[in-house]
Amino acid sequence: MAPLLLVALFLNACGSSGASLAAAGPPDSTNADTVSSPTGPVPPPPADTTPGPPTDTLIPPPDSSPGGPTIIPVHEGIPYGPFHLPATMYGPDFNGAYHAPWMGPLVEDLELARRTNTQVLLNLTASSVHFSDANGFNMARWKQLVDRFRGLDLNSYIEDGTIVGHFLLDEPNDPTNYGGKEVTLDQIEEMARYSKEIWPTMATLIRAWPAKLKGYPFKSLDAAWAQYASRLGPINPWMASNIADAKASGLALVMGLNLLNGGSSSSGIPGLRAGKFAMSADEIRTWGKVMLDEPYVCAFFIWKYNEQYFARPDVKAALLELNDQAKKHPRQECRRH
Repeated sequence: MAPLLLVALFLNACGSSGASLAAAGPPDSTNADTVSSPTGPVPPPPADTTPGPPTDTLIPPPDSSPGGPTIIPVHEGIPYGPFHLPATMYGPDFNGAYHAPWMGPLVEDLELARRTNTQVLLNLTASSVHFSDANGFNMARWKQLVDRFRGLDLNSYIEDGTIVGHFLLDEPNDPTNYGGKEVTLDQIEEMARYSKEIWPTMATLIRAWPAKLKGYPFKSLDAAWAQYASRLGPINPWMASNIADAKASGLALVMGLNLLNGGSSSSGIPGLRAGKFAMSADEIRTWGKVMLDEPYVCAFFIWKYNEQYFARPDVKAALLELNDQAKKHPRQECRRH
């Protein structure tokens, strides 16, 4: 096997943290409960000081040396796991993970995922602060960030299922993330088209409500995303609505839970943001099982890993129950229907 290029790209951005489940938060803002109004003008994209993929760091992955074993991952059910899970924790508790540029060297972590039968969702551009300015979403800047990975041959990871897909953007309908303007459906389709120009067989996903995508003739976007929080009302009608909207657009559907800010006040567990609550074990178990009973769901990602919260015995037990259910879920690729 030809040597693989080892890439380590770190992008610095501003994260938010709360007082209760305080942990050094990662620099992206993936969260279903967004701030209701801007806290100030979105800064222009930072100076691009991150070097591109090196051309002289050719390091064969650990199990791909000549004569070494060929790793063929075994994936059960659908991908299930938390955002921001450290790669060192890939393993039996979660068979899915999210990877952003600041989290570690991409190919090295993909090799680790392959060896642990973990399926990875790739974010190649980090948070919106890197590709937004006073005029809103900056397509040129977004493409520049994606282009840093253009030279990587990701085909083997796509083909064996190690890569779930390309996470294009978070919450395009929240203007507070993009200089006060929503990202348009035309722009979403162009991002998906651009991704497939580079990696034709990699699925494209965006974390946007299916209702916000209805009526547009997408050709390159593969999947929408619906993440549940208690404030959204009873889960069964909420699910039925999102599934119907995704099907109307021919899109696959990712679902998940906002663990840290999406619980009800009855959980008694303060969330990351004032006035918010983390989900109790019973809420995780009840809502997660309802969602994982739906065969249309192609992946299940939860927001987000927090060491203190995940260490709670009751929470850990509930999450492991969902892990077992996700492994029994009918296989479903996150691709257009």
